[in-house]
Amino acid sequence: MTWRRLFGFTVALTLLIWITSRLGVALHESSHLLVSGLLGADIAGLHVPLFGDGYGNFSFAGDTGATPRFLALIIGPMSHILGGVITMLLSRIPFRSRWLRLFLITYGAVNLLAGLQYLGSGLYYGYGDPADALIAYLPPCRPHPVSADVVTTIATVVVIGTLGVSAYFLTRDYLAVQELWFPAGSQRVRFRTLLLTAVPAVAIFIGAFMLSGSESPTFYAGGDSRWNEPVRDYQIATGIAADLRAHPDADAADSCRRAANDYVNVFIGDRETEHQQTLNELRSRGVPPEPTGKLPLLPVSAALLALGACLALLRSGRAAHELVGHDAN
Repeated sequence: MTWRRLFGFTVALTLLIWITSRLGVALHESSHLLVSGLLGADIAGLHVPLFGDGYGNFSFAGDTGATPRFLALIIGPMSHILGGVITMLLSRIPFRSRWLRLFLITYGAVNLLAGLQYLGSGLYYGYGDPADALIAYLPPCRPHPVSADVVTTIATVVVIGTLGVSAYFLTRDYLAVQELWFPAGSQRVRFRTLLLTAVPAVAIFIGAFMLSGSESPTFYAGGDSRWNEPVRDYQIATGIAADLRAHPDADAADSCRRAANDYVNVFIGDRETEHQQTLNELRSRGVPPEPTGKLPLLPVSAALLALGACLALLRSGRAAHELVGHDAN
């Protein structure tokens, strides 16, 4: 094992992390457009940036039901998760090309973990595709047999728990692929190689992400996220008031449904702008009470990721010998 080889592998892995993250975002946004288009929505555009979240803009007619809206929204994060699971499993096949196996496990790790974190944080903080998909079925402006808070709490616990389990299997499978480049005679050498390659590659990618100034609800850790629910409720309440002015004899439940549909129907690419405009309006009016916010979810996710990875490292010797196939050229 030479330092030059370690350095070259780290650079290649960093590039793969960035490439697979962009492919994941492209699939995410394309999935929105494909499913919404098949279900009758108007398609308005696609954007995939160098870092951070993109958008796939679509819009349904006002009388479209909840199910098409839900499916068109939830397919985005699910494309990350399903794509990550599939490529993780494919990486276990003993292809002759070790580059192919490295690409597959990198895609699986980046997108499965990002998809689960996005799904969990979106539900927890009430923002993005997961939260809007839930609103399509459970608008906050009318009572339901099952509370939306109960649904989001249970779903968040399940999703973030799955994050830790996924970290175990992804780390195990990554270590098996790592053996193709750096055969290790001991667990200590295997762990040192991981620290000298994968850890710096991830750190470089995160650093570049932060320096780019990009933002993502995937990584919310508090802050203005405490305003997500007040902004949402205000926008829907404003929609109800406008609907009642246009339809004075309308049933309250129907007005609620139409206002929730209009809220969900906002172009994904325009959500952040409308959110910020409403937030500025609420702050300028001094609307009480000031939201208290929630405990940050990211440290919990990080702890579960670390736990899953450590458990995989403890069992890495056996797993590597079971999963490593033919060496590649």
